[in-house]
Amino acid sequence: MEILYSAVLSELVSRAVSFLLAKREEQAAAAAQEERLRSLLLRSRTIVEEAERRLVTNRAMLQQLGALRDEAFRGYYVLDAAARFNPAKRVRVPSGDPEACRASAARLRELRQAVRGLEAMIGDMKEFVVFLTTHPLLHRQPYSAHLFVDKCMFGRHMEKERIMEFLLQPEPPGAARLGVLPIVGPAHIGKSTLVEHVCHDERVRDHFSLILFYRGKSLVDETVASFRDKCVVKHQTDNEASSGQRLLIIIELFEDLDEETWKNMLYSSERSMAQGSRMIITSRSEKIVRFGTTRALRLKCLSPEAYWHFFKMTVFGSDDPGQHPKLASLAMEMASLMQGSFLFANIGAVVLRDHFDTQSWSRAVRRIREYLQKNVSLFGEYTDDIKDKDHPRFTWSLINQKPDRYCMLYDIYERGSQEEVPEIPYSDMLAGGSGYAWTLDSLLSALMVFS
Repeated sequence: MEILYSAVLSELVSRAVSFLLAKREEQAAAAAQEERLRSLLLRSRTIVEEAERRLVTNRAMLQQLGALRDEAFRGYYVLDAAARFNPAKRVRVPSGDPEACRASAARLRELRQAVRGLEAMIGDMKEFVVFLTTHPLLHRQPYSAHLFVDKCMFGRHMEKERIMEFLLQPEPPGAARLGVLPIVGPAHIGKSTLVEHVCHDERVRDHFSLILFYRGKSLVDETVASFRDKCVVKHQTDNEASSGQRLLIIIELFEDLDEETWKNMLYSSERSMAQGSRMIITSRSEKIVRFGTTRALRLKCLSPEAYWHFFKMTVFGSDDPGQHPKLASLAMEMASLMQGSFLFANIGAVVLRDHFDTQSWSRAVRRIREYLQKNVSLFGEYTDDIKDKDHPRFTWSLINQKPDRYCMLYDIYERGSQEEVPEIPYSDMLAGGSGYAWTLDSLLSALMVFS
């Protein structure tokens, strides 16, 4: 019996030692891959930032640069996820936990895949870097598309250059039609933001003497005079009154546009606008695609990796997330739950920065889960701000330990005049502070309160 006991004990000790040695080797391999990935991300960031300083118009180079950005976002995501679940930095788990072992092995595979992807991508960028030095430097602009600057345009570099190419391309000899570019995408995805950044570009302002912006439900019953009166001037040169100046008109529609109305507007515009003028029309509806003279630009949601990078920047700002590991873990969980919501990334980030502590952020994660479950139980799906739905959403404070009021939020974004609805910071409701008192008396048709 003693011999059997000794043999079993020896076998158990041997297996334990083997397991610990394998675990140590796996951790060492993961640490080496993380270090290699950080180095590659630094190199990719150098290439990207240098490219953003230069006027790159070659479409193939822009596609290559976009692919490098996507690969870098994936690398940042994998690195942050690895740090989030690292037992040495987070929560200690039993050494023999099979689930923990499988998760650790999966993270090591993801790290190796991210390293291989970036290595291959950067290895293919040698000619790109050489060609990049031949492109002129851009002037610094307050609203340019720089990745790490507050209030910047994020993740739409390819789309911006596509619009720039449409606006600045030479007019074909004898061209009679007005160039029209349709931009289509769901609500809150960044159509207006993208066009706004294009209008701030010096190349566009040098090319067009007048930039007009129109926003409305539709163009029905609009005459040339009434249309012009409702336009907002985004840019105007001193010599705008002189004849033969190029115009850029941006039309942002909330509803569909019928064929006859568009033909009348286009006919009137072509007669009154100089050759080389352009028009951009944006809408949620795919029906505007048929009105374009060039291929429509369709905006899609950011990838999960790119959205996490954006959300991380808005929440932590200049703070290093690595110095706040628990908060970083909670932020990654929130980013995953919100499925690409720009509203949450911008407005929710304000609330989270004002309550920069683990307790508040943990409560926010619970509130988000409750929010999703509540709306799914009522409507059968999560009604996010990307999908175009008519039904409202139930929402409440993110921070209060026990919200005392529940609000039904109707989508009043882009519904014409806002005069009958008070301007109320959405962040006040999410924070649940003193500004939350308006929920009972001030929301009128915008919000309905339920106890």
